[in-house]
Amino acid sequence: MVDNLKSSESFGGIENVPGLIHHDLKVSGGPISVYEAGSKEKPAVMMLHGAMYDEARFIWDQMFPFLSKDYHVFALDTPRHGKSRPWEGNLDHLRLMDILHGTFCSLGLERFSLVGLSMGGSLSIEYASLHPKRVASMVLFEPGGLGDRIDLEFITWLYIKMPGMLRMLSKKYIRSNHDSIRKMLDSIFVGSTKPTDPDRLVAILEDEIKGKHDYGEKDMDDWQLNAIGPFRLKWNLLDRIPLIKCPTLWLRGSDSVLVKQHEMERAVRLAKQGGTEATLEIIKNAGHILPLEQPEKANMAVKVFLDKTISTRNIQSLEEFEDIQ
Repeated sequence: MVDNLKSSESFGGIENVPGLIHHDLKVSGGPISVYEAGSKEKPAVMMLHGAMYDEARFIWDQMFPFLSKDYHVFALDTPRHGKSRPWEGNLDHLRLMDILHGTFCSLGLERFSLVGLSMGGSLSIEYASLHPKRVASMVLFEPGGLGDRIDLEFITWLYIKMPGMLRMLSKKYIRSNHDSIRKMLDSIFVGSTKPTDPDRLVAILEDEIKGKHDYGEKDMDDWQLNAIGPFRLKWNLLDRIPLIKCPTLWLRGSDSVLVKQHEMERAVRLAKQGGTEATLEIIKNAGHILPLEQPEKANMAVKVFLDKTISTRNIQSLEEFEDIQ
């Protein structure tokens, strides 16, 4: 049971969490921004956001403050998001794995849980498959890379191959006023769901739009672009999922159109075939940005899972982890 979540409780975003620490790290030759909160005596949880115009402060606006009450929580801005810029070169999934690993090591994280949404969920899966001894459990909100192709794949492939197209959104959004960004924000919420604090979320989106524009970044992440072929994806995570060695909770909004129900169900079957506990939970009246659309339900689902799968004491080192196996 989650006994400290009231039905009407909401939070003031990541930057207003008491005792918040912000890290500006240098990893693999580039800047990495990480937010940290909660007691260092509690189990560690690392949160990874999605692609395009997402960043740590946006998607984890409600979940980070909530989890910080009971866990030692970190939220990372992946390269070319939030305060983790500028970066040079192609940031493919292999390079991102090196950057993430270097970041976790810089923070002294040896054994922790991962919470990831969309691209962040995909990065979590790949990292856990490569470093199974480090990851205690995972919560995956509609990770990408679960299928062989995407909707309108050929049209999307043509779009990204046309010169100048991959900066069209940032050029459009940089000219938009506050009210226009607010309408854009409202449009990504499903059904009757609404932003908890729209002005704060709009301000974060405006910062992200300005960052992408000022640094000449593409609207889509290299992680996405490198996967898209004319007729099918060039790579996916289906061969990595059976390598996961920790319990996983897979969460999907019932009204999402980005990650299909059958893709999530197949991923859960693959995880179970690898010999681990895997559960799929569907939350009604929500889409792809579930932690913002249904924050109370998403917060509760994540905390119940973490409480069940993480020891009440914080495992301090890899050596200790190996001793209890």
